[in-house]
Amino acid sequence: MGCATASSASPSDEQPFDSLSGFCDGLEPLGQADHATHIRKVQAALIDAGVDALIVEPGPTMFYLSGVRWWPSERAFLTVVPAEGRPWWVCPAFEADRARERAGDDADIRPWQEHESPYALVAKGLGPGRVAVDPGMRHFVYAGIADAVAPKAVESGRALVQRARIVKTTAELTLMDRANRATKAALAAVAPLTRVGMRESDVRAMIRDAQRTAGLTDIWALVLFGPNAAFPHGTGNERTLAAGDLVLVDTGGKLHGYCSDITRTWSVGPVSDESRRTFEVVLEAQQAAFEVLKPGVRCHDVDAAARAVIAKAGYGAGYSALTHRLGHGIGLQGHEDPYLVRGNNLVLQPGMTMSNEPGIYRPGEIGVRIEDIVAITDAGHRVFGPRVSSFDEPV
Repeated sequence: MGCATASSASPSDEQPFDSLSGFCDGLEPLGQADHATHIRKVQAALIDAGVDALIVEPGPTMFYLSGVRWWPSERAFLTVVPAEGRPWWVCPAFEADRARERAGDDADIRPWQEHESPYALVAKGLGPGRVAVDPGMRHFVYAGIADAVAPKAVESGRALVQRARIVKTTAELTLMDRANRATKAALAAVAPLTRVGMRESDVRAMIRDAQRTAGLTDIWALVLFGPNAAFPHGTGNERTLAAGDLVLVDTGGKLHGYCSDITRTWSVGPVSDESRRTFEVVLEAQQAAFEVLKPGVRCHDVDAAARAVIAKAGYGAGYSALTHRLGHGIGLQGHEDPYLVRGNNLVLQPGMTMSNEPGIYRPGEIGVRIEDIVAITDAGHRVFGPRVSSFDEPV
């Protein structure tokens, strides 16, 4: 689409997003076979590291292993994944039936009563050897496990979890592809409806409505007009859209637990030559990063490729204009490994997924960012959904 036309129209001119209905239909959540594959990946990592078990509490890793969502409360609810054999669960006794409902009737659930220690139950079920915990585990849970299993050492399972989750399966990639395409379709539907006089919150509401209609959940949206976009993560000062402003929208949602994250920047009415040039430099920086996104390349080198374009164009080296890392991994979490950042020597592999999101920010003046999600492939990479082609076709 071209740039939106400036007018005095109001949010009441919004059009329905019926054309997006059903966009995510036909894709089911990951099933038991998928989670069994994930468990095997974790167990292979445990065996290679010489670790006997990984302990996980509610959160993305538990969902990755089982499909179980559980609210993390003061009562420990844990999955224990041994290096060999079936995972087992430590569960408040009064929640056991609900746990079986979610984990399956054949799940090995080991209940604890309110006066008992769940951590003693963990210790009882563990053999001798090393124990790792999910890196997202809350400290009081970690401390309870460490005290119960002493003198056995409890260590971080970050590397183990990273190894399993960082390379996505075909099923995971399929969900991520559709989620990001849905977000892009929503942005394409909303951009022509942006009008002078709208508030940032008006556009944010449209973005949410469009993605919800497309079939996404857990939707979030950052909408910034004009100089507000110089704050990469926004500002508390809401702005009304003025003629000549650039509109920056960073938004995403989830499809069966897997995330989208897309940023687009477009104009409303005529803009300055410098605004157009800034956009074109950001787009060129993103292209430079795409050209090196392939297996065998260090994360550091992708960040450097984009940053070099921005520096060469005269916007400053280092973090002077591109004030954040180039990209972050994405999957069950909006931000996870790998990170495209200076000094990260992690080598890209097929199946890794990440954002490519260069930006230029000048406080009090302008902010431009363009973001797409990419998957590394055997041959190079693929982008989930259409890319930006030019300033005049920005969405």
